[in-house]
Amino acid sequence: MAEYKVAVIPGDGVGLEVIEEGRKALEAVAGVTGGLSFKFTEFPWGSAFYRETGKLMPDDGIETLKAFDTILFGAVGDPDIPDHIT
Repeated sequence: MAEYKVAVIPGDGVGLEVIEEGRKALEAVAGVTGGLSFKFTEFPWGSAFYRETGKLMPDDGIETLKAFDTILFGAVGDPDIPDHIT
């Protein structure tokens, strides 16, 4: 059975809902095929993280993500944070 490591970044707003449904869809596919599985690891990177740290992700964020097979990304954006940042 193939296991895929999925980095999950919900982000903000509707991203939280999109991620929840995306995970359900992937788990449904895994259930139907029986030949694959997903290991999800969630990261709290988004506008709230930016407000706390001044960054959208930690300095080693890209390196951290390289360990995963794919990224499930929701959405980012906040009316109080300029678009070029998020």
